[in-house]
Amino acid sequence: GISAEKIRVIHNGLSEIPINIVPLARRPLNVLTVANLNPRKGYLEYLFVIETVHKVVPDAQFIFVGRDDMNGEVQKAISAAGMDGFVRCEGFQADVSNYFGTTRVCVLPSLWGEGCPTSLLESMAWGVPVIANGVDGVPELIRDGVDGFLLDPRHIEKMAAQIIELLTNSQIATLLGNAGREKVARDFTIESCSRLHEQEFTKLMENT
Repeated sequence: GISAEKIRVIHNGLSEIPINIVPLARRPLNVLTVANLNPRKGYLEYLFVIETVHKVVPDAQFIFVGRDDMNGEVQKAISAAGMDGFVRCEGFQADVSNYFGTTRVCVLPSLWGEGCPTSLLESMAWGVPVIANGVDGVPELIRDGVDGFLLDPRHIEKMAAQIIELLTNSQIATLLGNAGREKVARDFTIESCSRLHEQEFTKLMENT
């Protein structure tokens, strides 16, 4: 019942943009997901995607970073599927910069409940191409095919195909990664976030 004219969205902002990053083509074939292990993050469903990718790119390594809210359910599913050799859970990490700096592709397989995921912004800031399900606020961050890939959560085969494409075609991966990095540097810094807040507060004060 609230008019869209009364709603103003201000996205998150990163405090810094990494410099001197390693080109994607020189990074290992790591596929990173930074998100707490939670049912809404889609980890269990994502394992089916990983299984498909592994058959085509057997050297790819899939890394999950985040607090475990599922009491080991994801780890058990990994072991039951025989994926221990190429999928690992790293748990919560206070500093994830080394993960982003050594990654070829970042995937956020969330099924629902996303706002403006900081992990996507961080990935883009590191020049890493992102693949994410287009749920909730995610489409506000990614232009499909321009600075990342947006997917329907039900399209497991398409997610697998796009991961394979980015792992095997460094030219396309670099184009998407560079576009994402430029976008974050332009629109998603803490300075731009603060400036937009200041503008809105100023408008409120002028209207009181």
